[in-house]
Amino acid sequence: MKKLYAVLLGGKIREENLMEDHQLVFVVAENEKDARKSAKLKWPEAESIHIDGTQHIRIVDGYQIKIERSDNADDKSEINNQYSI
Repeated sequence: MKKLYAVLLGGKIREENLMEDHQLVFVVAENEKDARKSAKLKWPEAESIHIDGTQHIRIVDGYQIKIERSDNADDKSEINNQYSI
């Protein structure tokens, strides 16, 4: 059964940076190991990517998360620009 995971990635965007950057990504996977692999693919700009944390998301604000296949299987993600910067 597929599950939703939040994965916190760490890595450098540019070699000359002293500090690393972070990116939180969401993936759907069968298990945590697969989620970690898929998450790294979502940040191709970073060098030496590592995982700082992984969380299986089951419930948010009292709402249970249910994973269903979209009618449009070609869609990789949907972003609501109202909440994006």
